[in-house]
Amino acid sequence: MQDAGFVSFTPRMPMYVSAFGPKATALAAKHGDGLVMSSPPDPEVITGIRLRYLEAARAAGRTEDDDYFTFTSLNTMVVLEPGEATDSERVRKECGAFAIAALHYTYEQYRQYGRRPPRYLDDIWDDYVAMLEETPEDRRHLRIHAGHNCWVEPEEERFVTKELIERSCLVGTAEQLAANVRDLSAAGLTQLMLLPPLEAKERVLRSVAERVIPLV
Repeated sequence: MQDAGFVSFTPRMPMYVSAFGPKATALAAKHGDGLVMSSPPDPEVITGIRLRYLEAARAAGRTEDDDYFTFTSLNTMVVLEPGEATDSERVRKECGAFAIAALHYTYEQYRQYGRRPPRYLDDIWDDYVAMLEETPEDRRHLRIHAGHNCWVEPEEERFVTKELIERSCLVGTAEQLAANVRDLSAAGLTQLMLLPPLEAKERVLRSVAERVIPLV
């Protein structure tokens, strides 16, 4: 197929590696040209991840200038209307799937490694764990990620709180979101990969394209 022109490896294609833990990040730093992962939209967190990646790259003998490295974070974005709350019904519909996916990940960290959740989840954590543990252990790995990044399961709607939305998603006015993007870029983020829910995907992406991108 390559001889017939269906596949080309020249020029060399960059390889971006999805990695969420330290071992996978080290492999990405050794073999890849960039990192794809999901981080809270916090410049300090972004800076820390970038520095760890570059340290691992140097330890692996990579000598490229730091600018070679592409750092992509998964998130979603909702542009608020004037006076709209960050947990309005519309916002919940347009970013709830990503917010609850962050809770799925937090539970996996707790379940597999015993890591305690952040304090902002204190009010919902015990109820969330109890709900998941109603599913038998041999099927629970499937239940944890039901609807993951696509929709919110009806019984999980109550866990999409204002605090979860604000900590895990990019929600604000167009001007606030443009400033957030600039801050994340200054911290070392190269790209944002937006993951709106299936039902609202075109509406969300059009809103970002028309109202936020021109301000960045």
